[in-house]
Amino acid sequence: MENPKEYHYTYYSYEEWGMGYFGSRTCKCLPEEDVNYFGSFSDKNFKPKYKIILKDDYVTRAEAYVDEIILQEHYKVVENPHFANKAYQTSTKFYYTPSKEEAIKNGKKGLEKIINLRLGIHSLTTEERRENGRKSAEIAKIKKTGIYALTSEQKSEGGKKGGKIGGKEGGKVSGKMQYELGIGIHGMSFEEKSIRSKKNGLKHKENKTAVCGRSKEKMSEDGKKGGSISGNQKWKCTETGFITNAGNLTKYQKARGIDTSNRVRIF
Repeated sequence: MENPKEYHYTYYSYEEWGMGYFGSRTCKCLPEEDVNYFGSFSDKNFKPKYKIILKDDYVTRAEAYVDEIILQEHYKVVENPHFANKAYQTSTKFYYTPSKEEAIKNGKKGLEKIINLRLGIHSLTTEERRENGRKSAEIAKIKKTGIYALTSEQKSEGGKKGGKIGGKEGGKVSGKMQYELGIGIHGMSFEEKSIRSKKNGLKHKENKTAVCGRSKEKMSEDGKKGGSISGNQKWKCTETGFITNAGNLTKYQKARGIDTSNRVRIF
């Protein structure tokens, strides 16, 4: 009797409003018919109802392992609380460390597929997302989970730590990753950005928030203070030792091909 053919595929299983899981699978039926398998996860709180087949034309399971490892390492699934993966795939038969370019390429493909199929959160309208966000916040507040489980001191300490990390590395990495994946504001056209900017401007004007909530006198006063402070500051080029104010030092360094970050404030 002839053995049934084996199919190898990578997938992303997920809860409707919760966590997700990246994995690979070998089955003896067509991947789209393997509807009852959602992963070999150990997290008992993870209860996925949906699954996206990311790729199903692998010749061997080893090839599927490659993409599974790339996806897991790209999204840092063990450290990322969004994922139910508790360990990275490290096949004893085949292990591959992907390059940064491969990780970005495969991660982008997976994200595009999820967006194009309008699955999970991408199937919701902006209003529905906001409503679900409000409901989640209300539940967390009632049950005292998440940020509502922290004391004022813990929130303050966490904010200070987060600010330091974000200022040094976190914000830089996040922004760069969004740029490379073409998501967030980096996924918008010039026209979309312009429309969004106009809407935000009108909203601030109507609500008298941000700069629209300040009087002309206050803006003029703050402008004078800022100019005075900026003009009195002295900066030194760490390569040549030249000292002047911030603006002139920028012009000086650019004219000589010096990185403008090579400076220290004197006073």
